[in-house]
Amino acid sequence: MDSKRVRWRGSECGVWVLLVLVLHAACVTGVPRTTPGQRGRQEAPRVTYDVDVMEAGRVEPKPVAVSPAEFQRAVRVLAREVRWKGTPREAARALLEVAEEAREAERVRMEGEWRAEGARGQVYSLVPVSQTGPVPLTPEAEEALRARYVGWCEKRGGGDCLGLLEDGPYLGMEDRRTWALALAMGPVLDETREALAHEVLDVRGVVALVVWTVSLYCMAWVVPEPTVKAVAASLTVMLVAWLGLDTVWGLMEGWMRLATRAHEASTFGELREAGEEYAKVLGGSAARVLVLAVGALMGHTVGQVAARVKALPGFTSAGARWEAQRGGAEVMGRVDVSARDALVAAVETVEWVAATPGGALAVVQLKKGGGSAGGGRGTGTVLRHRGGNRQMVLGNGQRWHLPRGKSEGDIPAEDVVGDELQKAVTEAARKWTPNELTLNEQRAIEKALREGEYWLARLLEREARGRFVHTQVRTRFEGLFRFNHRGVDVIDPNTGHRYEILSGTESNLARHGRRMAGEFFRMLTF
Repeated sequence: MDSKRVRWRGSECGVWVLLVLVLHAACVTGVPRTTPGQRGRQEAPRVTYDVDVMEAGRVEPKPVAVSPAEFQRAVRVLAREVRWKGTPREAARALLEVAEEAREAERVRMEGEWRAEGARGQVYSLVPVSQTGPVPLTPEAEEALRARYVGWCEKRGGGDCLGLLEDGPYLGMEDRRTWALALAMGPVLDETREALAHEVLDVRGVVALVVWTVSLYCMAWVVPEPTVKAVAASLTVMLVAWLGLDTVWGLMEGWMRLATRAHEASTFGELREAGEEYAKVLGGSAARVLVLAVGALMGHTVGQVAARVKALPGFTSAGARWEAQRGGAEVMGRVDVSARDALVAAVETVEWVAATPGGALAVVQLKKGGGSAGGGRGTGTVLRHRGGNRQMVLGNGQRWHLPRGKSEGDIPAEDVVGDELQKAVTEAARKWTPNELTLNEQRAIEKALREGEYWLARLLEREARGRFVHTQVRTRFEGLFRFNHRGVDVIDPNTGHRYEILSGTESNLARHGRRMAGEFFRMLTF
């Protein structure tokens, strides 16, 4: 098979089984209610989402094969309809809704005409912003790398073929990792240029657009518990369908290594080595799927995207793979219309995709015609799990988990105890600092940092923070409530109401909803 399966090392910090999604605060604002003086006014409609949780290992990790001939035929069709505004970098940012502010974490502008770039406290480059002035400043290593890049571009359209020099005369962190990706995808990008050689369009721009889109998309996953939305979510659905979740996780782990090595690189040889290592993970079929997925999603309406997805090589097999990973097909070889329709529907309606290292993925799709709040509690958002359990976010901000058989009417009209516990959880979380880490926790985090697994280091710190919050709340309310080591964290002996203390990240909320599908409880988040 073309793709090498790479497993996460996240098992060192526990088993991460889950995933599912909760919306940002904007989605849970209060819902207007009807009063005697407002008989004609209806309550705001309830927003309902369907959630599919996929786990690695459900199906064979071998990707759907796309041959060079099939790839080139599809590229020619897709490219004729691709339109974009601005430079390829700007168009990729617009497509994936990536704001320039997202780079501020890895960029620090110094006084004068110098720019320092770094991440996690480490500076990777220090270069002049421009080469103007009475005495132009030219750092030797940066100038040598720039010259190699321009020379590399001579056979690939000439000039600044990937648009890496648009923001300055030297290659920054973002530019270096984007070039390393282009080196990794080299043979498939050559196939793309060959396919478009006789087409009347900007071949260099199309290739640069693909490379920038893939680079920015991959960077969205370099966080402990990533969540992507809009076009990036649709792209994720397509990759999981054609490549399989196991392969996608391998590609993302490989990308983390590529990004780290590219940030540290100061020569073309070091960048080339980073690209060659990632090429072994990526493989030809996966690289072709990345190019085709970007082309199918670029600059078109939902209806047009659906038609383009259906026309892609391997669509029928991808539909069967998608359904199998959702749990809808017992045998991978089963292919039917419903499986293909489910894949197209997911590409069209996916709102968010959330993930946790360990191999699981939560795909959240907006349910069309989500219904109204009726005469209930003014519920703002409902997330429906495949197993029949639901997560409900009320207009007052409370989050409740309802197992199958429980309804909105089972949620207490008032929950003074829960409100008091939520207040205590919030206060405890504010007291947390890294100084609270135990020696063992510090060693585990340092080990993850040494191995370049920054996402794991942040997850370990988040777990430590959670243990701190649990201890603080338990100490404060010991004797008043029953605290458990297993199952639901807190039980009020007077009412029987149950409460779970957990970090409010998308994946953690989903993990608890999945793991505790049969429990009725309120989620206390920090």
